[in-house]
Amino acid sequence: MIPELPTRSDAVVVGAGVIGLAVGYELARHGCEVIVLDRDDVPGVASRAAAGMLAPTSEADLADEPMVALELDSLRRYPAFVEGLEALTGRRCGRRTEGTLLVALTRDDVRELERLAAFQHSKGLSAMPLSPEAVQTREPHLSGRVVAGLLVEGDHQVDPRELSGALASAVELLGGCVACGYRVTRIEDVDGGAHRVSGTVAGRPFAVGCEVAVVAAGVWSTEVEAALPPLPLRPVKGQLVRLRGPVLLRHVVRSPGVYLVPREDGELLLGATVEEQGFDSSATAGAVLDLLREAWRVVPGIYDLALAELSVGFRPAVPDHRPVIGRGAVGGLYVATAHFRNGILLAPATAHYLAEWITTGRPPAELRAFTPERLATTLAVGAAPARG
Repeated sequence: MIPELPTRSDAVVVGAGVIGLAVGYELARHGCEVIVLDRDDVPGVASRAAAGMLAPTSEADLADEPMVALELDSLRRYPAFVEGLEALTGRRCGRRTEGTLLVALTRDDVRELERLAAFQHSKGLSAMPLSPEAVQTREPHLSGRVVAGLLVEGDHQVDPRELSGALASAVELLGGCVACGYRVTRIEDVDGGAHRVSGTVAGRPFAVGCEVAVVAAGVWSTEVEAALPPLPLRPVKGQLVRLRGPVLLRHVVRSPGVYLVPREDGELLLGATVEEQGFDSSATAGAVLDLLREAWRVVPGIYDLALAELSVGFRPAVPDHRPVIGRGAVGGLYVATAHFRNGILLAPATAHYLAEWITTGRPPAELRAFTPERLATTLAVGAAPARG
């Protein structure tokens, strides 16, 4: 059943993925009356296709220092973020802290592990090189082909589906509203800084007034007509295989060709492809074959697990692969999108700093490298927005 909306609220967040819900939750914690709207039938459809690894340096572009700094900042915030959510809602978020075990199958892989270990140590982070024997001791189901390993103890994981549910519950427990099936098409500045958020629900128009509007609709953020700088967003398709059966791993395990993420209930996630296929939502045999083959090379025991689900999601990306977080051209209008492969990881920091900006009126220095104004330079040199 689609809920009815009040005619006015302090803040409206467009998009109920993990980013939008986290922003709504943080604003509600600051005392704002919040409405979070989503175009889909359930919140967090895109987030439901994510694996939930909190690994800021295991797969990062290590040369992008502002990005790595924000990721490490967000990882440090995760324990208190999850603890607060779980205490408020009584729901678990699936946070686990065993770390990531990166494994090498070739000499080239070993050199990459050495490079990553050096970077970890330069940041004061723990990265423990492991011999083949030590790797097998920690994860007995790994293949004998593994020639080296690196344990990154600071990497964690959450379950994005559980996290989305906890965030939605938290917003509502704090007096807010999470409403699905509402497709926002326009945000207008009216009456000297107030906003009118409008669109359609179940084939009929709706509108709600607010003082603050946040566009956090992932790759669909460009569907909203608003006074924002041009957003050259494009969807980057990702396919994820979910297996189920006896528990084979304790750690998240990564090889150059695949990552394997164990859940406490026996689910094992294999991911994820990175495909420039527009909005093609089909799960393909080739992608599944590639993921299963690479995972089998690392953990042969997956052969006997049940195929539980194929998930397809669209990562929102701009040309520099940094998130877009900041103000629009009118007061009270903000954007938080383009988190690419890091939406789950960056949720606490994005929500914290954007809520700080909204409630104090002062832009945090931590977001200086991620504001939408930087995209004007990108567009000026010929990178046109992707069309979906």
